[in-house]
Amino acid sequence: MSSDPPMHSDSANTYILDPESVAEMARLIELDNMTTKNMGDFLNELIDLPDEAKVLDIACGPGGWALDMAFNYPDMEVIGIDISQTMVAYANARASSQGIRNVSFGVMDTTQTLDFSDHSFDLVNGRLLSSFLHRDVWMQLLQECRRILRPGGILRITETDNGGVTNSPAFDQLNTLLFQTMHNAGYGFSPHGATLGITPMLERLFSQAGYTHIHSQAHSVNFSSDAEAWSNFYKNAEVVFDGALPLLQRANPKSAEELTSLYQRMLTEMQQPDFCGRWYLLSVWGTTPEFVTLS
Repeated sequence: MSSDPPMHSDSANTYILDPESVAEMARLIELDNMTTKNMGDFLNELIDLPDEAKVLDIACGPGGWALDMAFNYPDMEVIGIDISQTMVAYANARASSQGIRNVSFGVMDTTQTLDFSDHSFDLVNGRLLSSFLHRDVWMQLLQECRRILRPGGILRITETDNGGVTNSPAFDQLNTLLFQTMHNAGYGFSPHGATLGITPMLERLFSQAGYTHIHSQAHSVNFSSDAEAWSNFYKNAEVVFDGALPLLQRANPKSAEELTSLYQRMLTEMQQPDFCGRWYLLSVWGTTPEFVTLS
C-alpha cells in the first residue's frame, strides 16, 4: 500500500449511515464481534491459505476482523482499508495499543481502483459490503479483487439480504421501508426491493468475474429475547434505524411523526419476552486462476 492512500470526499461516500459517526463505529464494533463469533472461525474452510499469507480486509470498519486475524496468525501480514478516517484512526490506535505489529490500516475507497499492485494478496476478505456498494459496482469490485490477488488467491465475501427476520411488525415494516429505499437508490439485486437480494447472486457474480472452485457456507444468528445476541442486535437496530430515519423521511410519503412512532414501536416490541428474531448470512469464496494469462 502506498504511504498516502487516497482520501474520500463526501460526494464519493455511498454509505447509508455516516461512516465518520462515533455511534456508527460503536455499532460496527459490536456487530463485527457478533458476526465473527457466529461464523465460528476467522478462516472457516480456507485451509489452503499459506502460513505467511498477505491478507486484505476491504471496508474493514473499526478493524475488528483484521486485528483478530493478525493476533491469531502472527506470521501473516494483514491490511485493512476503509473510506472512514475515523474508523481507520481507531483501528491503527488499537493495533498500536495492543502491540499487534503485523497489521496496518489505511483510508481507501473500495468502490474505486484499489491502490495496490497486481497479485499482492493471498486472501481478500469483505463483509456486509451491500451497505455501501451499488449493484452496478459489484462486478467492478470483484474484478479489482481478482487483479490484486495472486494466482490461486482467495476472495471471500460474507453478505446478508436483510436486517433480520422477526415476529415484530414494526421491525418488519421498517426493514421493508429501508430496503425499498436502498433499492430505489441503486443498492441490491432484489427485483422489487423487499430485501437486498445479494446472497442468491454471489456465486453467479464470482463465476462471471472469473473465479473458480467457488464454495459457500450459511450462517445464522439467533437474536430472540432470551438469546445471547439479543442485546447486541437490539443496539444495532436502535442505531441503524435512528441514523436511517432522515433518509426514510426524505424518500417515503410517511410523515416524520409516523416514522418516529414506528421506530419507537420497534424498540418496544424487541423488548417483549416473546420477541423472536434470526439474522441470516452467506459466505462465498472462490480462487483466482492458478496461471496468469499473458495478453
